[in-house]
Amino acid sequence: MKTKVNILFVCGYGVGSSVMLQSVVQKALKKYSFEFEMEHTAAGEVGGFTGWADIYAISKKLIDVVSLDAGHGQYLIPIENIMDGETIGRQINEVVEAHFPEIISRT
Repeated sequence: MKTKVNILFVCGYGVGSSVMLQSVVQKALKKYSFEFEMEHTAAGEVGGFTGWADIYAISKKLIDVVSLDAGHGQYLIPIENIMDGETIGRQINEVVEAHFPEIISRT
């Protein structure tokens, strides 16, 4: 049984915007009642995370780089504004509620 959700932040080169995105989203997710782990990577390195990541947060400009299968529990959050952690956090929470309800703490 899954106890946490794994979130991967993807940017063009894996060193700038994905790190900033991870930071702002981490703060926004503190108000939700589920455990998560986060990583960041470059678009060209996404393949190395396919067995790990449940949710991919990626710029709309880079969506063509990743190929995901929702049937295998991999979900995509298209990012428009990397500084909008609240909206991205809400989108992640919506995916968790819909597809990973077992990890939500009910206390």
